[in-house]
Amino acid sequence: MEDPAYQTPINGAAAPRVESPKPPARGKGCFWGFGLGCFASFLIVVVMPMLAVVGLGLAVKDSIQSQVVAWDPEAPSLTEQVDDGKIPVLQLELKGVITGEWNSPWYTDPASDAAVLEAIQDAAENESVKGLLLKVNSPGGSVTASDNLYHALEVFKQRQPGRKVIVMGGDIVTSGAYYLAMQADWIRVQPTTVVGSIGVIMPGINLSGLATRMGVTDNSIASGASKDMGNPLKPVNPEHNAVLKTVVDGMYARFVDLVAKGRKMQAQEVKKVADGRVFTAKDARNLRLVDDIGYIDTIDAKIAELFNCKVEDLYLYENNAEQQVFKAFFSAFPQALGKAFSETLMQQERATPQYLW
Repeated sequence: MEDPAYQTPINGAAAPRVESPKPPARGKGCFWGFGLGCFASFLIVVVMPMLAVVGLGLAVKDSIQSQVVAWDPEAPSLTEQVDDGKIPVLQLELKGVITGEWNSPWYTDPASDAAVLEAIQDAAENESVKGLLLKVNSPGGSVTASDNLYHALEVFKQRQPGRKVIVMGGDIVTSGAYYLAMQADWIRVQPTTVVGSIGVIMPGINLSGLATRMGVTDNSIASGASKDMGNPLKPVNPEHNAVLKTVVDGMYARFVDLVAKGRKMQAQEVKKVADGRVFTAKDARNLRLVDDIGYIDTIDAKIAELFNCKVEDLYLYENNAEQQVFKAFFSAFPQALGKAFSETLMQQERATPQYLW
């Protein structure tokens, strides 16, 4: 069969070849369709889950920052409990290094010092709250953040005479954590609790020798001779150290005074044990740094004794149950104590005083 695209020559001349029609060119619609599909998939798979997580986080933050409420959302209000003769005692938990900062822009562990500080401040303004049970497991931290917690507890008691603050120690109640406990009417620790470390530390490291060997030169420009005190790239300056030691001594003196006041001791008595050392629970009790040794399961009896009432007259409650759920959900996030300790030190651009062990 003859190819239709080829015609037999006529009079010896070749007939022109007829080209087969080309297939229609694909338009750009497929490209745009593919792109829109990818964009929609990105929104569904990536953006929407991220927005959901952020929204969830904001809800948690709002919950944490709201005023404390009873554990059971359907329980009678605190006012109704008081009308029934109950004495509301708020339970709070403080864990980890005291920094004074929220954990993240959208979520903070209810046991962090920032959340606890806000809860204490809210409780101070709530006339129904008669007591605070503060469960402490912390090595201390920032001087100012520790002092803010101490002051918040002080205000809580001043707002309403007769209020009580009870501290229950966990693994560790040292330095800044012990500092804030000086507002407690009673300090109980477990047999294994480590107590003390009364003192101040201003961490610092000098790298001037290493910098010289590496050919690194500091070129800081300061307005005065003491403006760059603690510069790790310059040799240690004894005059600068003397100035910083004065700051540390002043904060140490305040710590000693507050311990003397809180534990009803003479300042000279406190100084004998305020050299930064830590104590076992037994030694701490013998030195009058704590009141007794025991467990949380019998703390209600001690609280009742402080209020001169029966245990059944107490109404111990915690933060909102929703907070506890998220606290458990995010329990994998907190870092180990050692890592938190090292990060707290290494993130300091300049040495800052700390009540930290």
